[in-house]
Amino acid sequence: MRWSAAVSIVVLLGITACEKEKFDKDAYNHVVDYMFMVDNMDRSHDWCLTHSDTITLYTKSEDIFSVQVLTDNPYLSERAEIAAQGTCFLDQSKTRFGATLAYTIPLTQTQVYLATKDANGNYLGVTPFTFGTHSIDLDTQVYQHGNVKEPKLQTFTYLYEEGFPLPGDFDFNDLVLRISKIYTDLSYQLDLQVTVDAVGASKSYAAAIQLAGIRYDDIESVTILEGKPMDAGYMLRRMTIDSDKTLLRGRHGEAVINLFECGHWVVNHELNSVGNVQTLFYNTEKEDRKNYSATVPPVTRTYRVNFKNRAVARDVSFDMIDPFIVQEYNGGLWEIHTYRYKFDETLNSIFNGKSSFYDNHVSWAIVVPQRDFRYPIERMSLGTYNSELGETFGPYTSFADWMKDHTANNDWYLNIRYPQLLY
Repeated sequence: MRWSAAVSIVVLLGITACEKEKFDKDAYNHVVDYMFMVDNMDRSHDWCLTHSDTITLYTKSEDIFSVQVLTDNPYLSERAEIAAQGTCFLDQSKTRFGATLAYTIPLTQTQVYLATKDANGNYLGVTPFTFGTHSIDLDTQVYQHGNVKEPKLQTFTYLYEEGFPLPGDFDFNDLVLRISKIYTDLSYQLDLQVTVDAVGASKSYAAAIQLAGIRYDDIESVTILEGKPMDAGYMLRRMTIDSDKTLLRGRHGEAVINLFECGHWVVNHELNSVGNVQTLFYNTEKEDRKNYSATVPPVTRTYRVNFKNRAVARDVSFDMIDPFIVQEYNGGLWEIHTYRYKFDETLNSIFNGKSSFYDNHVSWAIVVPQRDFRYPIERMSLGTYNSELGETFGPYTSFADWMKDHTANNDWYLNIRYPQLLY
């Protein structure tokens, strides 16, 4: 029956961009709901596993040169990550130093840590604070000291399902990105380290990052520290993102970082017998099979973003980093964003951002606030629930419970039930 539904949706969407007024949104949304892996999905679901805040810090001490927001105590844990970092500057009163930091952490976390450092980069101390605290006088805090376990870069995993607006198998491995924020010594500078971990798609796609809320004109330059783009050597015509520039201007002046034109080419510079890019499943099957799947090394590039204003640079948190896929469907270029930005059409317009055309609460992309998240192998959903059978299945069975109630099981990605179903 679900195959019949899939056929129906192909008929529904058998339109070109210029015929979108014929689109039957009610029928489309009904079919998507039916094809989705979890029955009885929470209609108010926002697919969000993180929360963000801003904190302002003050001190009269000239010994404190910079501050960090950490996800854990680096004196006690090796898993501490740098959620934000900034240099202390004289404030408007000219009597004390201060910094304002924007940060993003998992929803499951409410305690955060503040670390102070001197001008040589040495840790002076660490003190805890509660998420939602908006200002701290550093001179009144009780600090812990000891041997520091060097904090890691905060890293989130971004997972994509190809084929939007068509529903797929929802294994969310058609593109797997790991993105880290790196803070440099310059307050107007931010590095984004982007790793392509897996390409499990059957069709070619391009990818870029929208810096949400940041204008093209806010940025001085974007350079690739490795010296060449992810898709260096790509020989075919650029049909999806028709520019090889690293910094792009979105349709409404947004700042966009161009990642690549073809995901398959990024991980394997190989053409097939007819001169097209070889589209195997890369790093999504546990065994390599000729002309079907292959294991390849991940590919990493570091994008150095130089802002014109340090106030803009310091406000960049993970919830403003919006990587998206661009893929051709039926004569149009469709963008696949995470749910927060699902209705954005940053480089291409199909419905001109009108969410009412596909407001079905289903997402074709998800952000997991975990650096080493294990994604499913081919054709395996994160978790399923069949209301007729009353059965839940999948490597992350509490994922289905989260889909049914967005206020519960926000830690589903920490609870693996069937590791053999994961890459």
